[in-house]
Amino acid sequence: MPEEILRDQVKTDFDTSVRAYHEQAEVQKNVAKRLIASLKPWKETLPPGPVIEFGCGTGFVSRQLTDLFPDRNLIFTDAAPAMVNFTRDQIGAEPRNTFDILDAETLLADEPTYALVISSFAAQWFRDPAYTLGQWLEVIKPGGLLLAAFPGSESFPEWKQHAQSLGLPFTGNTLPDTEEMVIKLSSGGTQVDYYEDTITQHFESAADFFGHLKTIGAGKQLKGRPLSPKEMRLLIDHWNGQTEGSITVSYHIVFLAVKKNFTG
Repeated sequence: MPEEILRDQVKTDFDTSVRAYHEQAEVQKNVAKRLIASLKPWKETLPPGPVIEFGCGTGFVSRQLTDLFPDRNLIFTDAAPAMVNFTRDQIGAEPRNTFDILDAETLLADEPTYALVISSFAAQWFRDPAYTLGQWLEVIKPGGLLLAAFPGSESFPEWKQHAQSLGLPFTGNTLPDTEEMVIKLSSGGTQVDYYEDTITQHFESAADFFGHLKTIGAGKQLKGRPLSPKEMRLLIDHWNGQTEGSITVSYHIVFLAVKKNFTG
């Protein structure tokens, strides 16, 4: 199936999984809290101007932004309409808040507009994450900040290991490479800081893990051939059989802060 059709299906999957995502996306909630905590030291350094969030989801970051910036205009966007509507219902339609259905890979302005661009658990879905975040920098005012968190390329080592042991392809999506992101976003006029960490989740079985991804709308494979039902059963049985008790799944999380210099 063409990748563009699969990408459209990702939006549909998130649209139909809004409530489950809000209730069960524990890693995403954790990362959102930590992303906002990392923003607080930068808050007073930001220039005047609005704040925009790409990939607002069900509002894990959005609700905290309304508390952190009571006097700024806030723009919450997502490519999935149901996600935007859910966040609007969570936050409330104050005059200073704008809610837009928007593809985060689309450049929004021809000139610097925003004091802060923020995004959590969205960059992994982009065709070229480093390029897209570079485009976001173009619409940030001098002295402004790009703040993003996303699962990096070292995520899911357990899944990769068990697939390799069986000679099966790893069918997880390609995730952003930290070094590539930092190098491309450091190419003049910016100060780049980043932090990497590992967050683990536990499931009763491998089937529960794969089911969890599907339940929250994050289970779509964008490239490569999927495993056959027989291969998937083989992978699940092998993973379960090599583990005592619950299985562990590790997310490699990247927190990225890019300050746009006044002279950049």
